Amino acid sequence: MTDWQGSIRRASVDDAAVVTGILAEAFMRDPVSGWIFPADHHRAQIHPAFFGPFVALALRTGEVHLAGDGLGATLWLPVGESHDAAEGDEFDGLEAAIGPEAAKRFGILDELMNANHPGDPHWYLPFIAVHPEHHGRGVGSALLRHQLELLDRTSSAAYLEASSPRNAALYERLGFRRRPTTLDLPDGPSLYPMWRDPA
Repeated sequence: MTDWQGSIRRASVDDAAVVTGILAEAFMRDPVSGWIFPADHHRAQIHPAFFGPFVALALRTGEVHLAGDGLGATLWLPVGESHDAAEGDEFDGLEAAIGPEAAKRFGILDELMNANHPGDPHWYLPFIAVHPEHHGRGVGSALLRHQLELLDRTSSAAYLEASSPRNAALYERLGFRRRPTTLDLPDGPSLYPMWRDPA
């Protein structure tokens, strides 16, 4: 079934709770999220507070796209000289919300990602999420193609970090290419930086 594809749209602040809920559910089994929040019960409890600031940041400075009635979502952030946005307060309460141990682990991840982030102008995809109930319907691919077609028309590059070789293979089919380094978390999983030049 692909009848929902025409309903991919740019989300607004009114959609923030729906998008946050999609991310919270979709990343419950993600290896990186499992490294930040090792206990399943804690991860389920904390995920909305963790993902909320990212959704707020993307709504303020970038773009959030929503498929159907909460099937999946993408967060896109512009990076480059012409996209310098004023700093916000989205993450001010994050450590208090998720706890010091998780905040420490997230800090390690964030530092590693920032140190390896390309400086050339591009659109960055920090998160793509499909609600677990809708896997296998092409939601993720459709969400990606929706934005990549727009980026191709404006000759804009894209960047992401895949959280598994399986995900990296999906992105490669859409024109992304692996960069020479991996991001290896201590005693944890690796991420695979990928870059896509406009078609």
